[in-house]
Amino acid sequence: MIIFPYIFVIFYYFFGVRKHSSKNKKNSLNLKKPQQTPSSHPIDRLSFAHNIAPATNNNKLALYTNSQDAYFAFIKALSGAKKSIDLAAYVVKIDDVTEVIFALLLQKAKNGVKVRLIVDAFGSYKLYLWQKPLKELRDAGVIIDFFAPIFSLKNITKLNLRYHRKIFIIDNETLFSGGMNLSSEYMGETYEQDRWLDLMFEAKGDVVKSYVDVFNSDIAYMHNQKTILLDPVQSRAGQHSLQALPSGPDVKGDALLEVVLDSIYTAKRRIWIITPYFIPDEFILQAMKIASHKGVDVKIITPRKSNHAIADFARTGYIRNLYEFGIDVVLFEGKMIHAKAMLFDDETLILGSSNLDYRSLLLNYEIVTISYAPEHIEQMQTWMESLIDTKHTKLADAGRMRRIFENSARIFASQL
Repeated sequence: MIIFPYIFVIFYYFFGVRKHSSKNKKNSLNLKKPQQTPSSHPIDRLSFAHNIAPATNNNKLALYTNSQDAYFAFIKALSGAKKSIDLAAYVVKIDDVTEVIFALLLQKAKNGVKVRLIVDAFGSYKLYLWQKPLKELRDAGVIIDFFAPIFSLKNITKLNLRYHRKIFIIDNETLFSGGMNLSSEYMGETYEQDRWLDLMFEAKGDVVKSYVDVFNSDIAYMHNQKTILLDPVQSRAGQHSLQALPSGPDVKGDALLEVVLDSIYTAKRRIWIITPYFIPDEFILQAMKIASHKGVDVKIITPRKSNHAIADFARTGYIRNLYEFGIDVVLFEGKMIHAKAMLFDDETLILGSSNLDYRSLLLNYEIVTISYAPEHIEQMQTWMESLIDTKHTKLADAGRMRRIFENSARIFASQL
């Protein structure tokens, strides 16, 4: 028993830190105080408190729920790049999809286009350990950085803080983001039965600048440089109201968690959430219960079997708890769902890299886009309804001992 305090000290050293030190401001995303005053919308006011710019109305966003449509739009944009290509992903695998993407990056780099790539060293550990496929790209001038290298001593206290953002920017004008990484598991030229269900969106307008600033900050952090943020540029790409919301160790406070909590508490009719991994913190769980008590339709759509068996087991205690409060947890059969989206009433849609779990909301580097456009909300509602109407199951009843094990798993759930 006497060694337990020392064990917990070691555990905290590796897993307890979740924000950059205030002593090194270069390591933080130094967002400028927004020039615009916040609107009356609660999310705008919350974001403003965290130095995050409110929504703008001069954007255009196309939402892709089909992996082939996403692939062709992405490849077309890469092919048309004239000045720069900035890509960041948690997972990058060497397969037929990245073979096409890498060939385009190589061609563009040789033609003078500035190409930069951020890859998480843990999420893409196979590529990190075997980087030979990247040699030709590097020789052509492509800048490739692995985020928080696994075997680097200077990152030893940061190994638990992973880079989960998906940011794909072409010429600082066109943005692709969502849940898709760079691999045939997420997108491709042809239909594949075992490909995961996922989301990607393409955007133009002011929202792109926010993503450019985040990407430049991430690059500067890895090279121990000071972040240089772009000056605001007024653009009129469309009329969609969009807002970018970054979160993670480089952002002061927990704006994303606050926005999700506020959206749950203020919802009057509907809270529909799709997430591949469902391990909420107690605040989110309690907010959902209160919403259900108020008569709000709360639905969680998640795969019956994800690609992480331990996470699937850890979530069961939470799901059974929600069942007791009449909350519908749709366990989707047949395919892995990797999409991340939150729909609140007919007003707010949150899309991006963040799962509804402790790790995404409080540990990882994440970024989402909030849309208030009716057409996006309607499109997401239709897609979610198609998943709800497809074959799905509920958790089987469990005996006392299994429930004890399930609830015990909550102790480690925040690290999954």
